[in-house]
Amino acid sequence: MKTRGMTLLETMVALALTSIIIAAAAALMVAGSRVVHNTEHTTDSHDSARMAGEAIMGMVRQAGAGAPNGIWVRRNGVPVRTSAFFGRDGTTGAGTSGNVTTADGSDDLWLVVPDRDYLGEPCVTPGAAVSVVRPGTGELEVNCTQSLKAPQLHLVSNMTSAALISELNIVPSAPGVPGRVNFAESGTPGFSNAPEKGGFQKGDLLYPVRLVHFFIGPHPVSRRPSLLRTEGRLVADALGRPFSDMAGATPVVVQENVEDFQVAFGFDTTGMDDPAQYTWRHGQGADHQAGLRTLRISVVATGRNPRRNSQSSAVLADDKPVTVENNVRAPTVAADGYYRSLFTRRMELPNLAAANL
Repeated sequence: MKTRGMTLLETMVALALTSIIIAAAAALMVAGSRVVHNTEHTTDSHDSARMAGEAIMGMVRQAGAGAPNGIWVRRNGVPVRTSAFFGRDGTTGAGTSGNVTTADGSDDLWLVVPDRDYLGEPCVTPGAAVSVVRPGTGELEVNCTQSLKAPQLHLVSNMTSAALISELNIVPSAPGVPGRVNFAESGTPGFSNAPEKGGFQKGDLLYPVRLVHFFIGPHPVSRRPSLLRTEGRLVADALGRPFSDMAGATPVVVQENVEDFQVAFGFDTTGMDDPAQYTWRHGQGADHQAGLRTLRISVVATGRNPRRNSQSSAVLADDKPVTVENNVRAPTVAADGYYRSLFTRRMELPNLAAANL
């Protein structure tokens, strides 16, 4: 029996059907790839917001140890009682990046954080607190000096109020002989962690601390807004606050793609120790104010790249900046395709708890 091949018409029909099937499959693959891409960047923004918030809260949890009634700092030659927690409200003057005002509307936050080993074994563990053995207002005498970390800043604390001392000159202790600690503020009249008691007291604790500054700034490579952290020094900043970033130091990137950072300060103004009656403030000056009990931290993070519709023809219309706390975004702001994730957490300040006063 004689066989025959496909006719030209049959071949053209088969090719047309095959082309349609391939085009449909390709379209499905592109759409599926876009869905996967968008989902990945949504997850990415969730992770960035959570990690940024947790990093801040980890420092907040430690800050203020030994200073529920404030920290004495020498400013312009005069002792001034300051707080272990303060920060600028960005919406009052366009935010901060480092110590320079910007237009992002974000807040910043300064914390006085003790060495992580300050409760370690004295005279053995680096960073552990040592005890003052002679009262007074000038040079300190301490039971040992092995755990001190000059030239780092230190606090002298009676666990109610404290004094921040700098430029330490340490004369090491010897067996049976106290160590001596000279510091820049020793000759300042009235400078003490408890001036109402006439100076430092026997039994006060001396331990290293860090000044930590969180703020929003550009990533050094991508230039995208990111949560940054710097170590501080005891020099007034451009905003008149007692601390400023280390000169010439490169900020540490805590988390990239974080575009907004907001802090609310909760005060127990009634004295009832009832969180439901706390008064909330946006922005808090550096001077100590009684009653600070809690912080509410909010960060907004984005994905790395814009999300687009299944045809990749336009960014998603709902992906645009969001309002957080009192940093209000215009409702007509154009969509940019960046998915936003918000992390908000409130933390009672354990080192300022009423039980510690």
